[in-house]
Parts: sequence; structure tokens; C-alpha cells
Amino acid sequence: MDRMMKRLLISACLLGLASCDRAGLDRQAMLAAQIEKQVKLPEGAAKLADYGRNYAFKEAGIVTGIYLIPIGKEERNEGCEVMLANMASRPCSAQEMAGISDMQRAIDDGQAKAGESRWFASEKELPYMNDGGCSQVSLEYDVQQKRVVTIGCNGEA
Repeated sequence: MDRMMKRLLISACLLGLASCDRAGLDRQAMLAAQIEKQVKLPEGAAKLADYGRNYAFKEAGIVTGIYLIPIGKEERNEGCEVMLANMASRPCSAQEMAGISDMQRAIDDGQAKAGESRWFASEKELPYMNDGGCSQVSLEYDVQQKRVVTIGCNGEA
């Protein structure tokens, strides 16, 4: 096989793979749109556009959705204190604040932004929070039945 034929064959294979990936992403986007079109958020929840909407397949035919309201930048540096052994506290140092900022950036990068949907390879990779009330809404969606099976806000601590 001459050099030109090899290049054409490789190019065709790469284009085929890219279109398969694109088709998979398109199906996920369509499924997210289908879920979001019919979801009715629980009482006390914010508007759908306020949430970053994170999805993964729990098992064949069942999608888990975790909707999170991102923490605003103004809330991040509010009231940072370190608890001391004697039960007193002190304000966070600049170094501790920098560490918190780095951690928050990692959290932001690991979830959908407000108004956006994002798919994860596995349910175990989905972002979540402990408590937080309706700052997190969790749902399960049955793909075959095309309906939300369960939905609810997180608990409060």
C-alpha cells in the first residue's frame, strides 16, 4: 500500500471515531434535554437554570441526576475561621485562604456550571454535597419509560 493510501485510510478511521464520539455526546445532550424538559423541581428548589446539572448512568436504562447550585464567589471567603483545641477560633490565614481557593477551583472544575448539563462516566464520579437542602436536587430517570422516577432535595444538617 502506498504512502498516500495509508494516510487516507488513517484519516478515514479517525473521522469515523470522531463522529462516533460526537454521536454519543449528541445522544447524551438529547437525553439531558428530555429529562430537563419534563422535570418538576421539588418545593423549595430554585429555578432549573440556577443549577449545574450533572448526569451519569446508574445502571442500564436508569440515569442519576445531581443538580447543584454553585457556591458564589462572594460566599467563599465569608466567615473563614479555624477552630482551636481550647474551642476558641481564629481567622484563617492568607495561606489557608489560598488552600481553600484551590480546593474550590477543583470543585468548580468537577461539576457542571449553573445553567449547563454535564455527563460523567460513572455514578461514582458525580459531584454531591452533604446536607444543603435544595442546594442539591437528586433524581433518577427511567430512559425506557421516559419519566422521572424519584426527585428530592438533600436533607439539612
